[in-house]
Amino acid sequence: MSVTKQRDALQLLQTIGSFPWYVEKFIDHKKTKKSSPSTLLGYLRDIAFFFRWMMTEGLTQATELKDMPLSDLNELKKETIESYVLYLQESHLYERAALLTNPTRSAKKEYSDRTISRKISSLKSLFHYLAALAEDEHGEAYLKRNVLAKIELDATEMTPLARAHAIRAKILIDDEIYQFVDFVYNGYLAHCDTEKKRQYHLQNRDRDTAMIALILSGGFRVSEIVSLDLSDIVMEKNQLKMIRKGKKEDAPFFSDWGKEYLGRYLALRDKYHPGSQEDAVFLAVSPTKPHGHRIEVRSVQKLVKKYAKAFGIPDLSVHKLRHSFATQFLRLNPDPHQLQAQLGHSKIETTMQYAHVLEDALEKAVNRTT
Repeated sequence: MSVTKQRDALQLLQTIGSFPWYVEKFIDHKKTKKSSPSTLLGYLRDIAFFFRWMMTEGLTQATELKDMPLSDLNELKKETIESYVLYLQESHLYERAALLTNPTRSAKKEYSDRTISRKISSLKSLFHYLAALAEDEHGEAYLKRNVLAKIELDATEMTPLARAHAIRAKILIDDEIYQFVDFVYNGYLAHCDTEKKRQYHLQNRDRDTAMIALILSGGFRVSEIVSLDLSDIVMEKNQLKMIRKGKKEDAPFFSDWGKEYLGRYLALRDKYHPGSQEDAVFLAVSPTKPHGHRIEVRSVQKLVKKYAKAFGIPDLSVHKLRHSFATQFLRLNPDPHQLQAQLGHSKIETTMQYAHVLEDALEKAVNRTT
């Protein structure tokens, strides 16, 4: 074995322990196909990159690679993977924006179509293994569905303007933020075609509106909202105490209009009949759990998609609400470091992904040059 292969084999051995058990099994499978240590390391890098993107986007509650549950991969939608592809295509634009705040940093190279294809191909290999090749002790596949099988990379390169259009279609801008919150509370009733759906919405609209308004007024992750206890709310200061990614204590702010919806829900929280020891802010009930218990992340994701589809922006998801806040923040407060603190990002590069090229901003820039 060459020195390079020995080095890669050692690095592979040192790295694999940081990944979930099913990734280890995937790598073991690839070893039987005589894949080189270098190729296997490439798989791990691409998988780690994707898992960290999922964490940043609030698509999982995992904070470490090793803790990424299979269930989160099973729930991924095609539009989520398409958003990831778009992120890869745009990453160099975010980096260029970051240079404005730190001109001394080195510019990041744009990912080539070949590199993007490789990153997606690595995920395709993993998902194919989990959904079609691997099986548990009952002979069942690890994944019930392979969302990557639906993804085809378009060889046509997108222009920055086309990318801006794609982003614009998936987030709320300006008054749309307030219109969407109002729609959840008032407008969605018109879409309830049965009395059962109508009563369900009336029962939960204060809770749903409060959660959505908080995310849109503070840029919180859905996991952060779901994890809130009553003692975490500092209403007089418009702050929420929380443990953020990296196990860091923080107390980010939310706006006055978000506070209004939160206060309305808290006044009605007891209608969920929580137990005396239940401290969760946002509650849910079910036929098997009639007493209010902490709502689950997946439930919030589903209800946001339900409202978004009825509102006419079907690509809007709960993590796009966070994007909407961040984009609006930078439009009104062009200081990425303030936004970085509010969102709890450890790196400014992550924050700069929200410096999108929006149509009206581009139009103003053109007008200033003529």
